[in-house]
Amino acid sequence: MGRPLRRMLGLVVAAVITASVAGAPVAVAEKQTETIVSEQRTSISLRVTLEAAQSLLPAGWTATAPNLSLTFMDRKLALTPDGKPLFSGVNRVLVMSVSAKNAQTGETKGLIVGGYSADPAGVPGAYNVYSNGSIDLSRNERIEGVSANVVTEQWTVKAADGGTLNVNLSFTRGVPTLAPFELKIHSGADPSFYRIYRGEQATDVLRSPNGGADRVQSITVKASGGMLGRVIGDNAQVISVSNSPYYNRKTFLP
Repeated sequence: MGRPLRRMLGLVVAAVITASVAGAPVAVAEKQTETIVSEQRTSISLRVTLEAAQSLLPAGWTATAPNLSLTFMDRKLALTPDGKPLFSGVNRVLVMSVSAKNAQTGETKGLIVGGYSADPAGVPGAYNVYSNGSIDLSRNERIEGVSANVVTEQWTVKAADGGTLNVNLSFTRGVPTLAPFELKIHSGADPSFYRIYRGEQATDVLRSPNGGADRVQSITVKASGGMLGRVIGDNAQVISVSNSPYYNRKTFLP
């Protein structure tokens, strides 16, 4: 093989290697931002008016259903990636989310559209939608025998804009289901921004729209004043309720 031919083959091989490297997917390192070591949660899905749900969404997004999800978080311990307390280390948080569809792309996402943090350091939060507010929780469990476990919870949220939310819930605890999860959670302030959640959760479904057992003994959801009163009011219909006695996750930025 002559020198010109060997040189030509070398250039071809180099070009193929360069093209292959250029076309290969590039691994992007994720950045861990926090570890939620332990948290108890109560989640309530409400049927609100379509106008109320729509008022929480950014331009170009439409509520896929007139449902508003409320997640009450009793955070027992949160740490930074290097093991230090995240803000105060403990917190109580209310997160509000709406399932919405993008009018141009047709994609559907669950958007975190609002919320309140008892710890001022949690405002406005990673999703830039949380507000200041006091969140009080009273929980009582009455245990009789092995499985007769009756739980009552009273959540009271007082927002800086004058809004208040009161939730009174009583239920019989069942055996929760433990399952891992990996989720992408998007912001209602900027739907292109998201965080990645990886963890595990023990979930006790107390009431489901698909029927089955209903272990909710009583529940009332009433709001007045401010944004809470405008969106929820005192006539919102409760669609589903779940309780998570254990929740653990690590949070990452892509």
